[in-house]
Amino acid sequence: MKLFSILAATALFLPHLTAMADDAGGRLDGTWIETVRFEDHPRTVLHFSGREVRVENMYDREITARYAVTDKKADEFTVSFEHRYTVRRGNGRVVERRDVHEFLYHVENGRPILSQTVIELDGRGLIIAEEFLREEDFTDGFTSELRHRLNDRAAPSMMKE
Repeated sequence: MKLFSILAATALFLPHLTAMADDAGGRLDGTWIETVRFEDHPRTVLHFSGREVRVENMYDREITARYAVTDKKADEFTVSFEHRYTVRRGNGRVVERRDVHEFLYHVENGRPILSQTVIELDGRGLIIAEEFLREEDFTDGFTSELRHRLNDRAAPSMMKE
């Protein structure tokens, strides 16, 4: 009887999960451009379509990866993908690398933003490394309120030099 109850609950909840994932994917579909350009490097561009993201100017070649959506809230969720590649070290040994990229989708003043989050080891914790805006909303040099709030915090005094 318990097995039947678990299967029935799963069957009822599965369409809800699929709808949430499709909703997030629909909000991501399109081209997202990095808001701040680093020196003379080309801006990173993310192209979301279906359940995949195509990434330009992050690596030495364009990559495509499947992304996952987690931590869904009203106007906020986390998008992540990973990229695996091999690197030849100076001693000739070939090693596999794995980069995991995590973005927070959030909305400020009606504008959707993708903020790449990283952990800062100076004691501040979570900060925003890069931000992306949709191609049609792109503003050069844009910085979100969330980025200011997280990045402008002072490191705890015991971590300062």
